[in-house]
Amino acid sequence: MNVFNKFLTSSIMAAALATASFSASAANPTNEDVKAAIDNTLAKVEETITALDNGADNEKLVDMVGDARQLQKDISNNALDLKRNQASGVLKKARTEIKNNDLASAKATLADAANRYKEIQQIYTSTH
Repeated sequence: MNVFNKFLTSSIMAAALATASFSASAANPTNEDVKAAIDNTLAKVEETITALDNGADNEKLVDMVGDARQLQKDISNNALDLKRNQASGVLKKARTEIKNNDLASAKATLADAANRYKEIQQIYTSTH
């Protein structure tokens, strides 16, 4: 039984160490990863604005805003975290407006979000 406990303990410790090293590497994205996340988020917001202009249904628009919010989570950079969180809040507001069928407000809110992500893009580009 003692051998089994040692094996179990060492297995658990090895798994914990592997998880910790994976988490540490995932928490430090490369400059290219951050730039791609910014570019992809901005592209999705602009795509959503175009879809709104073309009369896409609200469910599709809500999904597109949700996709943009997921993409922006990969913008991991301490200097940009506050601005990213603020822009994410704007996307959340746009999603709520779409759900409430307030498409005129949603369009203005999405334009605000696009401008915020453009600002994030400019800040990131100027510092890297």
